Amino acid sequence: MTNNKTLTSCLGDLDIFDATVFDACDNTDDEFKLIKKNWRKKVLAEHPDKGGDPEKFRTTNASFEVLRDLYQQGKVKDGTYSSYLTESAKAEAAESDIDIDELFNKYSKNTNVPSWEYYAEAAEEAIPAYKVETARSGRSKCTVCKKNSSKAVITERAASEMSTAIVPSAARSSSRAKKSSSGAVVKQKNDTSVIQIDEIRVGSLDEVAGSYGRWHHLECWRVPKKIQNGLTNPSDEESSLRDLLSMEEVLLTGLASLDEANQMAFVRHVINSDHWAGNRKRKAGSASGTSKAKSAKVTSKAESTSRAVKGGKKSTTGSTATTANIVPGSYSIPVPGVGGAVDDENFLKGKTFVMTGIFIEVGGGDDDSIGVENLKSMIESFGGKVTTRFSKNTNFLLAGNNPVAKRFKDARAKSITIINLVRLNGLLKGQLTFDRLDKLEALESEEFIGSAYQPATNAGSAFGGSKPVAAKTEAKESATAKEEEEAKKPVAINADEIPPLESDQDVKPAAAAATSQALVAHANPSESTNGTAIVQAPGKKSKFQMPRPGQNGALAGVFDGQRFVLTGLFPELGGGSGLNYGKDKMKTLIENFGGRVTGSVSGKTNFVVVGKDPGASKVTKATAKSIPLVDLLALNRVIHGQASLDEISTEPAPRITNFSSGYGGNGLLKNAAEW
Repeated sequence: MTNNKTLTSCLGDLDIFDATVFDACDNTDDEFKLIKKNWRKKVLAEHPDKGGDPEKFRTTNASFEVLRDLYQQGKVKDGTYSSYLTESAKAEAAESDIDIDELFNKYSKNTNVPSWEYYAEAAEEAIPAYKVETARSGRSKCTVCKKNSSKAVITERAASEMSTAIVPSAARSSSRAKKSSSGAVVKQKNDTSVIQIDEIRVGSLDEVAGSYGRWHHLECWRVPKKIQNGLTNPSDEESSLRDLLSMEEVLLTGLASLDEANQMAFVRHVINSDHWAGNRKRKAGSASGTSKAKSAKVTSKAESTSRAVKGGKKSTTGSTATTANIVPGSYSIPVPGVGGAVDDENFLKGKTFVMTGIFIEVGGGDDDSIGVENLKSMIESFGGKVTTRFSKNTNFLLAGNNPVAKRFKDARAKSITIINLVRLNGLLKGQLTFDRLDKLEALESEEFIGSAYQPATNAGSAFGGSKPVAAKTEAKESATAKEEEEAKKPVAINADEIPPLESDQDVKPAAAAATSQALVAHANPSESTNGTAIVQAPGKKSKFQMPRPGQNGALAGVFDGQRFVLTGLFPELGGGSGLNYGKDKMKTLIENFGGRVTGSVSGKTNFVVVGKDPGASKVTKATAKSIPLVDLLALNRVIHGQASLDEISTEPAPRITNFSSGYGGNGLLKNAAEW
């Protein structure tokens, strides 16, 4: 492997050579998201399953894991990756990155290669979908146990009511027996749904709130298919631990923070196929071997199974329904920005699809679902949505080989556009626009039966049906050569072609556009810049650098005994999403210096930390109770000994321009002047 590896060259391995790439990023988290996006594009293009160079694939993966380690440990120089791309950094790279060699070589020796499908599914996650950690408070409850407990209580209550109705005196006697001599009711059984302190729990991301919830006991958690697909050899614990650690900040978060015993407990749970969602057991072995076995199975079933379209019923007879001669898996699924596909992860935003038939050229799946899951992942990676039933929001019926005829009839009745994979591929490759798609001839169910089916290819195909496109007007029939030539060129989608977002929940918080200038109320320009929260890189925008106790003048324990409540967003810190944007890191910062963070304002609260667009309720309560309102820069000054807690408590409150609209828009985002 390459010697004298540097962080600068690691960024270069992900096609990041210029510091200006990070200009639109407000914090390290935004920069890492950009790094992750570049990594996804490269591994999908370089994956050995798609004919890529294994050496390049390993180099790309190893460089990403080095950069990820730096991010997880909070050791990014000056709080920005752009610091490794300045001319001076490049000149000093050999000296400053001298310890990177060993780390890079360790990752580059990893021969575990999850399937291409795993990376395609992982590309859909901007933020890790799952979090594993040990419970801190003992107040959270397991979603599964809570549900089962509720059912048991209902059953027990019904039985109790029946018993009371039949034998009233016995029921009253039993009721009295449940009371102690003091008259207090004795608890009959422990609440098994509570996740005890230091017990492993696993949760999933709430995309609206931006935080993790729906916690499960580890033994109650069903391992999602996306994580199953990333296991290269489930029979080997050590190999599986490497696989799961490689999912950190991609599909999973928190595993690297667990101690060794808890890590291995998590690994043993994940590799046990009895715990897999769908309970589909998989033989131990490489993902590529599994993929080949599935391909053979698909080919066998494709040759032996055929369907008739009348009445939507299956049939194993009839020459007209013979499956087309298609090579399974011959179609390479487009990925945003890769291989000529449009570089827009929201290209299909607002578009809803229903699928019918099988897609042998795509591969994956069994029986009636061949290729369906892979196509669903593809559509979702471009921002689209796939459902199983028609609704008023359905835009397209995507038909494959041997579809159900009734679907065509229902689609026409609801004015839903029928497309095949050829046309969808044309849209994703920029060869076809939504406007032009509407002018193409409607597809008939007969065109999808047996050998009449036109499989999609990566080279592209003609978009028309079996007949010439019917012209509606004389002008359309006499289209000019210039118009035809323009139609063949890749066309950027006009915003008017895509319906507006359906709800406010689809809109990402405006916090991503905020810069550190929002927190300036306590900044003192006359003070030294040493130890300040904002680090100004030459020619770059300000970035926040997370202070660490005992390092660079940060005083340990300065918040001991203090209780804080957080409100608003903290884009300077980054991390999380939705209404939780930056809050987890703010909480960690306060706890690292001895403080405690609670969820609501009370008489015990010492400070309310105000971020961007805070909640009016918390601000109002704090003001009524004379609790000081402070911001990030004020706390940072205390951390670095530039002010005391008493001093910042008497300073003017941070200026608030807007209040939050709250979870799901259940509040009013209004100007602070109206408050």
